[in-house]
Amino acid sequence: MIALDNPGRVSGYVSFHNSTDVSAWQSIRLPIYCLNGRPGPTTLVMGGLHGDEYEGPVAIDSLANTLDTDKLVGRLILLPVVNVMAVMAGTRLTPDDGLNMNRAFPGNPHGSITQRIADWITQALVPVSDHVVDLHSGGRSLNFAPSILLHEVPGRAMNVAKLAAVAFGAPFTVLIHEDHADVMIDAVVEKLGKVMIASELGGSGTITHKTVRLATDGLSRMVAALGHLSTQENLVKSRLVRLPSSDTYLVSDDTMIFAPALSLGGSVRKGDTVGHGHFLDRIDCRPKTYTAPHDGWVICLAGQGLARRGDVIAIVAEGVQ
Repeated sequence: MIALDNPGRVSGYVSFHNSTDVSAWQSIRLPIYCLNGRPGPTTLVMGGLHGDEYEGPVAIDSLANTLDTDKLVGRLILLPVVNVMAVMAGTRLTPDDGLNMNRAFPGNPHGSITQRIADWITQALVPVSDHVVDLHSGGRSLNFAPSILLHEVPGRAMNVAKLAAVAFGAPFTVLIHEDHADVMIDAVVEKLGKVMIASELGGSGTITHKTVRLATDGLSRMVAALGHLSTQENLVKSRLVRLPSSDTYLVSDDTMIFAPALSLGGSVRKGDTVGHGHFLDRIDCRPKTYTAPHDGWVICLAGQGLARRGDVIAIVAEGVQ
């Protein structure tokens, strides 16, 4: 573990013992950067909790290697690839134990490798941080219109999070309630009354010039809005929307090819066609039309052509009054 209070830019590794069929005494080395400037707040920025989401790790790595600490106020603790095993394998879940890193919080100091890394973040990093930023994309199976995600919580933390979210400059700022939030890093942060900000910056297991540019520039604007740098001008307006209950998400009825009928981020009215499901291995099933459950914007579509039974194929966000 590096010294978090050393001035300037410090980098190194946090090592976790791991024992597998391949390596009996393996050391998982998690890269960490700590940037200290003049006295001010502390922000923890994490990426790569899922190994098939790439914009966050690239943006954090860029920030870690380019930011001038002479211009920095406060401290940035940067973890570009929290689940380094999954990132190196290109998988969503940790290959060593099959767990989902962002469903393993608050962790377990005596558990598997995923649980122990989650516990270390919970015990060592969140308590010393004022803000936590967790950058995600949709992974292979989902593709999101680039968005900053916020849980609606009472008090000052929500106001700070909203200002930072808008400063990021994603097309959408999304208010969300997640059914599984109690096992995510969000719950750990919010229980301590700290600022929690997440994202969905693309998906389909790919990275594009447009999404990486947004992630890199947006992260700099966000840390500025959190009090670490001079405020940076952003001419891009972010639309504030809310994800409704998960029972309004459009879900595949069976294994099929999902063909979208509109572009990601587009507006729809209730009943508009969102896409068609083609059950190509069955002559007894005509294509099925999937329609918008309410007015709003198509915030998410299936990330790959093939959708399996139960997969989310589209989400329509509602406008916020």
